[in-house]
Amino acid sequence: MRILAFDCAGAQCAGTIVVAGRTVAVRRIAAERGHAQLLVPMLRALLAEAALSFGDIDRFVVTTGPGSFTGIRVALATAHGLALATGAPVVGVTVFEILAAAAIESGVSTPRLLVAVESKRSELYVQLFAADGEPIGAPSMAEADRLAAWAGPGALTLTGDAAARAAPYLDGAEVLDNAQTSLYVDPAMLARIGALRETGAAPVPFYLRPPDAIPSATR
Repeated sequence: MRILAFDCAGAQCAGTIVVAGRTVAVRRIAAERGHAQLLVPMLRALLAEAALSFGDIDRFVVTTGPGSFTGIRVALATAHGLALATGAPVVGVTVFEILAAAAIESGVSTPRLLVAVESKRSELYVQLFAADGEPIGAPSMAEADRLAAWAGPGALTLTGDAAARAAPYLDGAEVLDNAQTSLYVDPAMLARIGALRETGAAPVPFYLRPPDAIPSATR
């Protein structure tokens, strides 16, 4: 299977091409904004490095959120357009799932893992996972000073770009040494998760709060 996976949910445009389980090209561009201008040229560069075309791709995998509203919409619109043009399916993966998988791969010594993602507001985007990667409840928003009540008792490992902000409110929580910062989605992990997913309905943006800007036609 030839997979093209890409992420614009955070402060980056990142992508990879995986062929038969082997990574053949990876690109990362640090970017708080401008994803619409950066994404397609980056994808073309990935394909050129792998000596492939869009039509050679068997599956597109994209991050659905939470994160940058604009970046998420750009990535999903691009993925849907490519799927329409090529006939290949699109699979969506949340940021929580990617960060949890990366943390577990690096080693989690507690029974539970808390993925904390920055919202750039007072609340954090959070989801709990068991040490084997199974979700414990749905993703949520929580104020930092209410995290202990939200998470409940028990030892925790923290990961995600908001892990350092969450840690002071969770007594004894362990922050992974390699907890990601602003460039927090590994496109290789995104591709690996997406390769195992069933294809079906086209993925949609995953938001935990409404977008700041609402198109006029929907107001």
